[in-house]
Amino acid sequence: MVDGTPADLGQVGEVIRVDTSLLTSLLASGFVPVISPIAVEGDDSDEISKSGLNVNADLAAGAIAGALGADSLIIMTDVPGIYRNWPETSSFISTITYNELNLIKNEFAEGMAPKVLATLNAIALGAASVRVIDGKDPEAFSLALRGFGGTVVTR
Repeated sequence: MVDGTPADLGQVGEVIRVDTSLLTSLLASGFVPVISPIAVEGDDSDEISKSGLNVNADLAAGAIAGALGADSLIIMTDVPGIYRNWPETSSFISTITYNELNLIKNEFAEGMAPKVLATLNAIALGAASVRVIDGKDPEAFSLALRGFGGTVVTR
């Protein structure tokens, strides 16, 4: 489903293409796919030479959501959403556009940086919106499914 290319860290890779055929078939049949962030490296013509690459889960989710043209992607983290100046609670961003987030994308620390990049990639590739929520909050996911909480990033 996800093809990758090697990165500098051994068997770690980056998403270069998403084949949505199996996902769309499963979704159309009423299944909810659970996806491991493992990409396949190798030439499409040579099945034997392919090997698995570990891909950042947020970046894989963003690429998949974008390729599917998802209405929404929910990304979980360990804080309530995106903050302009973490840990200043007054800097919480409830809503931001792709263009606005893209302008400040380099200002985020290591933990939030891949989530911001995944968010931007998802929208650039076709997802309509991304909501970043607190995965430690037991109510956050159900609220997000109803359109509440976290940080919403839109086109």
